[in-house]
Amino acid sequence: MPGPSFLGGLARNGRLKAAAFGLALFLWVLVRVGAPGQRDLLVPVDIRLDDPGWVLVGDPIPTTVLVRFRGPPSEIFRLTGLAGLSVSVPITEVSGEEMVIPLQPAWVPVDGYRGVQVEDIVPGAINVSLDRLVTRTIPVRVATRGRLPEHLALARAPSLTPNVVRVSGPATLVENLDTLDIVPVALGELDEQATVEAVVDTAGMGRVTVAPYVLTLRIPAEESIERVFAGVPVITDRLLGYGPIEVFPESVQVTVTGARSRVLAIEPNFLRAVVPAYAIQDLTEVEMRRVPIGVEGVPPFVFVVTGVDTVAVRRRVGP
Repeated sequence: MPGPSFLGGLARNGRLKAAAFGLALFLWVLVRVGAPGQRDLLVPVDIRLDDPGWVLVGDPIPTTVLVRFRGPPSEIFRLTGLAGLSVSVPITEVSGEEMVIPLQPAWVPVDGYRGVQVEDIVPGAINVSLDRLVTRTIPVRVATRGRLPEHLALARAPSLTPNVVRVSGPATLVENLDTLDIVPVALGELDEQATVEAVVDTAGMGRVTVAPYVLTLRIPAEESIERVFAGVPVITDRLLGYGPIEVFPESVQVTVTGARSRVLAIEPNFLRAVVPAYAIQDLTEVEMRRVPIGVEGVPPFVFVVTGVDTVAVRRRVGP
């Protein structure tokens, strides 16, 4: 049979439980009745610019403000930073490039929270920077990164369609634009005659609109081949007052690499290894000088390697 101490403890525990239940019931009734409550939340500032001749420059200062809400605890409890609240600041008429706008409680929508009101906003005003909205047509340049796969070579320069875009944004930015680039396209992942989508690079430009934003980039790549030409003559640029110049050796081997159509179109008779005029300036009659050579008669986008990097030259003496 339980002793007196056990029964006493049970009685005391019962009284505690009853008191706890009573307190919970009181709080529940208090919430349901709607006693006033309060909550402070950091709320982002959302600018609604309705003047089509102007555009925002950067973000408002500050970008978030402290809003104090007051209302029934049951509704206040529902207010959180994840509730999607914002201070919607309307600008219907621009008074200047720098504006100080006092914040109004009515700009914080609380329609979905019964009995909740905005009691205070800190700070009470924001700073906004604006600029005239201008639109210009700007050319776009091709931008690539990396190299084509080893078996491919460019037949001509990559091209964009279209190669101009219309840019709308702050006058201080748009009026100083000469060209735009596309976001660099990786060449190492392309196939022959590739056509890819490219986008205009607007990183760091802020609030601008580009149309069209997506362009078509054509990269005319072909199979890469190699061709060797032996006996390409070496000549010198004419230099007034120097007379004939002797070159040793008189011919060199030239190896070209590039797109098949470009390499096969090379005419051997048009190839020349040329000593530039600057390399033979001040050449004395008894001097033998080693000088660089370049190759003429090679079309664009074809790489050239000569059998030797330099040749020897001297002024011809005698008849």
